[in-house]
Amino acid sequence: MEFAEEAIDGYDLGGGDATDFLTINLASTDYVGHQFGPNSIEEEDVFLRLDKDLSDFFQMLDSKIGKGQYLTFLTADHGVAHNIDFMKEHELPAEFWYNSAMTDSLNKMLFAKFHIPSLVRSTMNYQVNFDLNKITNENLNFDMIKNATVDYLMKQPGVSFAANMDFIGRYPIPRGLQEMMINGYNFKRSGQVQIILNPGWFDAYSKTGTTHGTWNPYDTHIPLLWYGWNIKPGKLNREVYMTDISPTLAAMLHIQMPNGCIGHVIEEVTK
Repeated sequence: MEFAEEAIDGYDLGGGDATDFLTINLASTDYVGHQFGPNSIEEEDVFLRLDKDLSDFFQMLDSKIGKGQYLTFLTADHGVAHNIDFMKEHELPAEFWYNSAMTDSLNKMLFAKFHIPSLVRSTMNYQVNFDLNKITNENLNFDMIKNATVDYLMKQPGVSFAANMDFIGRYPIPRGLQEMMINGYNFKRSGQVQIILNPGWFDAYSKTGTTHGTWNPYDTHIPLLWYGWNIKPGKLNREVYMTDISPTLAAMLHIQMPNGCIGHVIEEVTK
């Protein structure tokens, strides 16, 4: 926050005719949450400190820019799951997912079927990444490999769904979840098979803390707060998305929305 204040002074943000845009990443909450979990006293402490830091920052903006002369929005890139032990203590279904063990199991199964070792490189981020060069050089049927992988995964504990992303429309996956899977897939970067775990299951990131990366509400329900210029007090009780922020800002500034924008204006904010 002190660095941000220096940037405001150094670049005279808010001092000219053009609109200035300053983004600040408040990452301490993320690091503490990963290490200790959302119900920890450490996370409570860091949020109390953040609240004080934000208060000081807004008072500084009131003084330097002028009250009501700046617009602030506060959001997050993800939520977080409860710690596994916390969930078990409260009788909630939960368990760790071990990527390396699943990679080994998949390679043993595929070797038995196709007689080529190590066809799976990894199962990071709940995606199966294959050795594409080996599959090509050995002239293997990639669709058969992916289908065998999906069939095997669907029989494993903790797996709700698995899908070959080239043919995701063939699987009986709820439409909303299917759309999220497609939106998160990039064929140049993503694994070809997507794994969806049961609620409360996640990557064995840490025994003491927690992590994120699933479709469930505890990971995808995030805050969105607006404050300042042309913002009237109110509360929104419908679903909006992170992608709605940029078109809303553009509408308030009467400018063209970004060229990659897929969101919609949150009219309750602009009105």
